[in-house]
Amino acid sequence: MSEATHDVNSGRWGYRFLRFFVSAFLLLYGFAKLFGAQFTILSSELDKPMGQVSGFWLTWYYFSYSSIYGNLIGVVQVLGAVLLMFRKTTLLGVFLLLPVIGNIFLINIFYQIDIGTPIVSLLLFGALVGILAFHKKELLEVFWIKQNSAFPDRREAKWMIWVSYAVRVLLILVAMVFSYWTANYNNRLPTPLDGAWEVTSGSVQNDASVSPLTAVFFERNRAYMCVFKRKDGSYEQHHFEVDPAQRTITIWKEWLRKGDKIFDGSYQLSGAELRLNGKFANSAGETVLLLSKR
Repeated sequence: MSEATHDVNSGRWGYRFLRFFVSAFLLLYGFAKLFGAQFTILSSELDKPMGQVSGFWLTWYYFSYSSIYGNLIGVVQVLGAVLLMFRKTTLLGVFLLLPVIGNIFLINIFYQIDIGTPIVSLLLFGALVGILAFHKKELLEVFWIKQNSAFPDRREAKWMIWVSYAVRVLLILVAMVFSYWTANYNNRLPTPLDGAWEVTSGSVQNDASVSPLTAVFFERNRAYMCVFKRKDGSYEQHHFEVDPAQRTITIWKEWLRKGDKIFDGSYQLSGAELRLNGKFANSAGETVLLLSKR
């Protein structure tokens, strides 16, 4: 046997090993999702406030929220594993699985999943890249050398070339500026009251059928949004506006649409303590509400 033949045979066995290595793991992971061994959430975790849930259970709950979506991931993993078993469909399987496994690896890292899982997903991702390495010449032709065969290059005037580059730059800048404006000006309008506040004392209404107010959230990431939390666990979204110069605050029933006015008064802010003085719509007289920042 010549050295060249030996190298070809070694490469063939290495190629085959990578394909079946990935297939074996993904068949296990895929069927585990389809049969309910993964994406199951514990009742004790569901009972925790979201801010106390670990990255692992947050991820598990997210994927289990829709059984269709969770099963779809399982189907993709099983289908990709089967495609890898056949030489003719190997590349199709790789391109189906590569974004899925890459995303799973990133989730495992950034959502602080246990140490073993990121290692397995990294090995699977590396194996898929290794399979692609055997097809580098084909891929180079498809994605670089022959990619313009449908629309061959043609000579264009210099001004047209500059215009095409200007359009590309303009598209990037418009998207960037619009997104920045949306995040920092449309979605946010900072006020001195922004944050989560616990109600420490004060009565809000005379109606005994309405659950007492336990917390107020002046949302930093949603301009004008104020959320009331009541003792029965319910939440109400309202619209609020403040005048820092006059230290006045007004709250309406519906966020952005305003609707009926439900509070009109003033505020005093001292460190982590907030005092609201004013009149609630369902209150007979003046209300003093004391709040402490979480």
